Amino acid sequence: MNAIFSKFKEVLYSVLPITIIVLVLHFTLTPLDAQIMIKFIIGTVLMLAGIPLFLLGIDISVTPIGERLSEVLVKSNKLWLILLGGGLLGFVVTVAEPDVHILAGQVRAVTNGSFNSELMILLVCIGIGAMVSVGIFKIIKNIYLNRFMTVVYLIILILGCFTQSDFLALAFDVSGNTTGSVSVPFILAIAVGISSMTRSNEKEGHDGFGILGIASAGAVVAVMLQGIFTRADLLDESLAVSAAADGSVLGYYVVNMIQYAKEALIVVLPILVIYMVIDLIWIKTPAYKLKRILVGIIYTYIGLVVFLMGINTGFIDASRQVGSQIAALGKPWLLVLVGMLFGMITIPAEPSVHVLTRQIEDNTAGSIKTLTVMLALCLGVAAAAGLSMLRILVPWLQLWHVLLPGMVIAVVLSYIVPDIFVGIAYDSGGVAAGTMTSVFVLPFAQGAAEYIPSASIVKDGFGIIALVAMTPLIAVQLLGLIYKLKPHPLMIEEGETDADMEDVKYHE
Repeated sequence: MNAIFSKFKEVLYSVLPITIIVLVLHFTLTPLDAQIMIKFIIGTVLMLAGIPLFLLGIDISVTPIGERLSEVLVKSNKLWLILLGGGLLGFVVTVAEPDVHILAGQVRAVTNGSFNSELMILLVCIGIGAMVSVGIFKIIKNIYLNRFMTVVYLIILILGCFTQSDFLALAFDVSGNTTGSVSVPFILAIAVGISSMTRSNEKEGHDGFGILGIASAGAVVAVMLQGIFTRADLLDESLAVSAAADGSVLGYYVVNMIQYAKEALIVVLPILVIYMVIDLIWIKTPAYKLKRILVGIIYTYIGLVVFLMGINTGFIDASRQVGSQIAALGKPWLLVLVGMLFGMITIPAEPSVHVLTRQIEDNTAGSIKTLTVMLALCLGVAAAAGLSMLRILVPWLQLWHVLLPGMVIAVVLSYIVPDIFVGIAYDSGGVAAGTMTSVFVLPFAQGAAEYIPSASIVKDGFGIIALVAMTPLIAVQLLGLIYKLKPHPLMIEEGETDADMEDVKYHE
């Protein structure tokens, strides 16, 4: 109960700013429909109840499962088996990732079902699985992440020249949504576990970072390939208006609870089944530890059901209507300002961001603080949201005008800042574009794009997740540059003595 209460306080501080800002806008500039406002308030309560339980379940079930599965793979001492097993696990957790299905549903809605979102999910899962294997190979062979990602970005740039423009924004948006609340702790645990067991030097705790950025690149390539072989005229765009729920609001939530209970079961069941089979054959976890993991899975499942109900039935419609009404005021500066504000406040409400920042602080022995990384992410995502609003307002400003220079800056910085910040930056880009971005920031952009005649819902409404995933690469690496300029124990070069480190600590 103490652990749940601690996480509840953490989530309360995260969700409260979103609620306050929406309420202020409702009573001042953008009055929402009564039913939408009621759903938003209920959704907020559900999030406060669901996210703490979900995070606690992740801590005591999904993360240990990932660590033990990685241990089994490494102990096999067979490279092909490690890569195959890692790729299969990457595929499974992506299939189970709710963020992927949330975005796929929004794509179906905007394109009137003409886009094959089921094929997109399959290709994305294959791409993620393949890149998780490649990421594990990078860890084992100690390949530098900056050089590795330079090659990956060059491949993406070449594919982008042949991919239809409608698919560029979608490809990068999907890549951000693949690393969400389920896949992040699992893939991170596998990467850190393999890193710690394959080498025994001072860098082992750092080599696991970057795996999320590598995995996300697989999603970009997958959707780009789909775009090369899909006709652009199939992407008919329209924004369906949510029908008012018949009957009571309570009845509306009861009906949706059944749907989300089924979706959450699809999320947790594959992970549990795979672990139980492998545990029965190889791991043989003691009964008390197995019981703890099973209890954690139950916490994860219940928390996820409540969390999904809150964000899907309470946030999307409210955010979309706010975006449309802000655009209707005819004040471009206000649209950009509110967009930046929304981008900043969604980051603390992302469950996967908390998972990553805790992992960073733990693996750096507290040298890189959770609050420091969180602040860098908030500033980066605020910039991304502001740029996305400019894309909607300025007809000639396209996604690649912003994304390409940003990627070049991120790659250049990766050769300047300390290696650990490169890995953290690429992971941060994945977790920043999570569930809250999909159900709060993206609908806001879609609502604005629907109202502004010169904007396109597909080309301009989508793409915001791409920028949200890109700007943290720059923000976190700039943070690394600050660490590099300021003497810090984390930045001690290999070969320096303990006395050198003590001297740095003394001067700090």
